[in-house]
Amino acid sequence: MAKDINLYSQEWCDIVFEGKNQDYGAYQVRLTSTRRNVIALISILVLTLFVAFLPTIISQAKGAIERLTAKGLDQEIKMTNLDVEVEIPEDFVPPELPPPPMIASIKFTAPEITKTEEMTDDDAMKSQADLLDSKAAVSIMDYKGDDDLNAVDPRDVEMATKVAPVKEDEPLKFADQMPEYPGGMEELYAYIRRATIYPQQARENFIQGTVLVEFAVNKDGSIDRVSVKASAHPLLDKEAVRVVKTLPKWIPGKVNGKPVPVWYQLPVSYVIQ
Repeated sequence: MAKDINLYSQEWCDIVFEGKNQDYGAYQVRLTSTRRNVIALISILVLTLFVAFLPTIISQAKGAIERLTAKGLDQEIKMTNLDVEVEIPEDFVPPELPPPPMIASIKFTAPEITKTEEMTDDDAMKSQADLLDSKAAVSIMDYKGDDDLNAVDPRDVEMATKVAPVKEDEPLKFADQMPEYPGGMEELYAYIRRATIYPQQARENFIQGTVLVEFAVNKDGSIDRVSVKASAHPLLDKEAVRVVKTLPKWIPGKVNGKPVPVWYQLPVSYVIQ
């Protein structure tokens, strides 16, 4: 008797939920459980079949691709000639186009050959002596306008070619022959050692270093415009400037054999021994 009972039937569900709230979720779940079980079983069956035949499907797809690749695809592209006929009315008048812009140019005048007997004194070619004796001025340029937007104003060229006057007393950075101390560098540093008085305050505080002094050697060999180019300490800088100002006259620098003022830089080292 118990074997014939269907626990998921409508009658059994009504007996179990008799006198109870049938709108409760358990009642609906029990009624639809059979349909859900069937759907789940079919889904599992389909998925199992798909997995089982998946290697065969992949193999068939690869074979088809290989056959298409080996055979090749020949695609013929045909161009269609379009014959379009345009009807032009008989009374059609093409519009007049404006003339192209003119570019400024220099007109070439062909030389005229004149017979000797027809030449005048003005037409004859002047000699160099006649040109030197002439009082006429010769101009190398004029200031007439030019239509070219990229043209250069000759006045700008004239101003650019003018060389700024060089001051005769302005020292040069380089010369054909640089200034030289009489006796050479050994004598120069010997003089500096004799003339230097090490500042007492710098000695007591163990201050030492190198001062780079810049000065001008004038055309007569005298020393001028002494300044500190690289400082070591104010006490050392002051002493280095003082000693350089006491230097005797040098052999001046020269350009083209003529004496010229030249800048010179001299390092002065202070070491406490």
